[in-house]
Amino acid sequence: MAARVFVFGSINTDLVVYVSRLPQPGETIGGGTYGSFPGGKGANQAVAAARAGAAVQLFGCLGKDAFGRERIASLEKTGVSTRGVRMLADAASGIAQITVDSVGENTIVVAPGANDRFGPEGVEVPSPSRGEAWVSLFQNEVPQDSTEALILKTRAAGHTVFWNLAPTLSRRPSEEALRAVDCLICNRNELAALIGRPRSSSDDSQGVAADARVPLAWGVRSLIVTLGRKGSVHVTRSSVQAVSAFEVQAVDTVGAGDCYCGVLAASVAQGMEMPQAMRRASAAAALSTTRKGAQPSMPARGEIEKFLSRQEA
Repeated sequence: MAARVFVFGSINTDLVVYVSRLPQPGETIGGGTYGSFPGGKGANQAVAAARAGAAVQLFGCLGKDAFGRERIASLEKTGVSTRGVRMLADAASGIAQITVDSVGENTIVVAPGANDRFGPEGVEVPSPSRGEAWVSLFQNEVPQDSTEALILKTRAAGHTVFWNLAPTLSRRPSEEALRAVDCLICNRNELAALIGRPRSSSDDSQGVAADARVPLAWGVRSLIVTLGRKGSVHVTRSSVQAVSAFEVQAVDTVGAGDCYCGVLAASVAQGMEMPQAMRRASAAAALSTTRKGAQPSMPARGEIEKFLSRQEA
């Protein structure tokens, strides 16, 4: 079975400064080191899925500038198809300014640029053959109206639809779009924003499930709620399944959530059941935090399998 993942989303260049601690408002911290990396949640997830073994096509927008040319080259080098990426002469490519401290925590400010021009016009979505499980994967760094329109389009084409609700939505999605989603992926804060209530202090499975049942009642088929070092929880109308995280020495957490989403999508496209796919995604995300940068940190398929084998030994 052909494992294909279609990713619709942002493409950025990450401008990263590494410091001993994150600055307070109005404070300047010196002594940091600098790195420039390919990024953007859509591109990050596409690279993660490709390195996990899926055939990946990315749809998004870049400017016809130096950053845009660099991003096309870096994506194609990882094996991601960029046939769906539009290059705009009248827009700058997106960038993210990121600060990372000594324990891997970060702050991020994004200038979306061309990402804000991404729309459904002209996007052709192929349909899978019978017996194939193609996955379409979305995030929230392009206009929400475009995302919702393309969710409907991919669902109509017969794709399995995953929507990562990061960054946090500014407004509740349409019921039609939510009913077209097979799995929403979000953290506790993103889930609280979606359902319009303060986040619960409980991160146990039952506490997570209580909040997750709200979007399930709206028509979403399932949710995965990520809990950082506490793992992740998959909630459906009839079941709650928790998967533990893996302990590693984190260097840089930028892109770890994107790694999880991309590898999860690739694993489901490869025919894995959800608990197995979640465990594989958790392993990949853990590995990604041991390296600097977002896309450069995404582990290859063999690395993920070797890591899992060591955990099970």
